[in-house]
Amino acid sequence: MPHLVINGDLIASRAYGAGEAARLLADVVHEANGRFAGALTAPLRVVQGDAFQGVVRAGSVLRVVFFVQARLVVRSNGRLKSRFGMGFGAIDQSLDAVSDPALLTGPAFVAAATALEAARRDKRQLVLEGPNPRLTTAANGAFGLVEFVWNRWSPEVWRRALRYDELEDVGTLAEELGVSYQAVHKQLHRRGVLAVREALLGLGGLLEREEP
Repeated sequence: MPHLVINGDLIASRAYGAGEAARLLADVVHEANGRFAGALTAPLRVVQGDAFQGVVRAGSVLRVVFFVQARLVVRSNGRLKSRFGMGFGAIDQSLDAVSDPALLTGPAFVAAATALEAARRDKRQLVLEGPNPRLTTAANGAFGLVEFVWNRWSPEVWRRALRYDELEDVGTLAEELGVSYQAVHKQLHRRGVLAVREALLGLGGLLEREEP
């Protein structure tokens, strides 16, 4: 099964407060490691306070990214987001023997570093690098549309989008919120939540079938 390396760092952490941002990132990374334990080949680890790295099964990587971004936005009330550089490629070591991403090397790590640098340079939040240029071009184009939509979400929309991703059912979300099915579906549709989720799940399926 293919794997992707994630390199990430916080956007505008100094304006938020470097120490507070680092503590929030550590909490969110801990949450992500608990929720996605089965999908993380090497758990996410915080490095240098405002950055993180991990190795994720390719089919789950975008759900992990979505979760981390959503929790950062919700918990910071919209003041913090992250950039994600995702690298496709081989990993030199056996993933069964090493659980710390800092001890791993290989083309996937080079690709993730290149992707994160491209995200910083181009002011993007999601960038994929790998050996298949057609896949990376298509994915990065779709990521641009995803960013365009979710950059317009309030923390409350992010909260509902994340809960919908967890429940995968509009009716159950409506019951939790105490409002009608139609009202919740209308908001998720109008805000682009349904479209973003469909795009990310579709891209995750493509990544899962790709050979590193």
